[in-house]
Amino acid sequence: MEAISIFIQPHEEISRAIEEAIQTQAIKAWPMSLKSGEYLFREGENIRQTFYISRGLVRLSSNNIDGRSKTVFFHKAGTLIGFQWLNQGNERKPSILNARATSTCELFAIDGKSFFDYMRGNGDLSYWMCEYLFKMLSLQAREAVNASVYPVLQRFAALVLALTRELGSLQAPAIVPFSNAELAEMLGVHPNSIANAITSLRKSDCVEKQRSFLVVTDFRKLKNVAESLIDSDGIPSHE
Repeated sequence: MEAISIFIQPHEEISRAIEEAIQTQAIKAWPMSLKSGEYLFREGENIRQTFYISRGLVRLSSNNIDGRSKTVFFHKAGTLIGFQWLNQGNERKPSILNARATSTCELFAIDGKSFFDYMRGNGDLSYWMCEYLFKMLSLQAREAVNASVYPVLQRFAALVLALTRELGSLQAPAIVPFSNAELAEMLGVHPNSIANAITSLRKSDCVEKQRSFLVVTDFRKLKNVAESLIDSDGIPSHE
């Protein structure tokens, strides 16, 4: 079992179909741009569009009762976000999540009714959308399990590896451009837990901490830390 399940990957057929439908105006859509840190939507807003990300990275998060934020998913280029319009009548509720750009983003806002009508006439797209939505449900369930069974140190090491992979930084030294507070939000833990994890990784000579970002200095050692807490059957050890 993976220790981190928060990155939504593009569905190739969906991406191709959406881009073609936008280009041919088969669906009603309009372009949008977001700067890093800008919100696409916030908790409590009534969302009537689906957003297709053509460039950048968008973070979906929820607010805990203690005021801390927890990352639900990262959506990268080629993925879709926002499906409240699928619910009808009284079942249509405001968003319970926040969506915020973590980098400069280019998106298309797709009218919900137009998208729904288009899917009704396209069986392949409807099937692919079922696959896509089920994948998100599956990842969310896995992440909930991961958070309950894996220690913070291992999940943090796995998160750093995942971030470098998603950002395309695969050779040391590799910069992870997030603060301790931002990394804590990704795992839904207190920043002190991240500071303790970084201290442990520094002792293992695989990362260095700069003022506002982390630097991976040895990927092999970092992978060893991530894997050392799991036995051969994928079960967290008690050491």
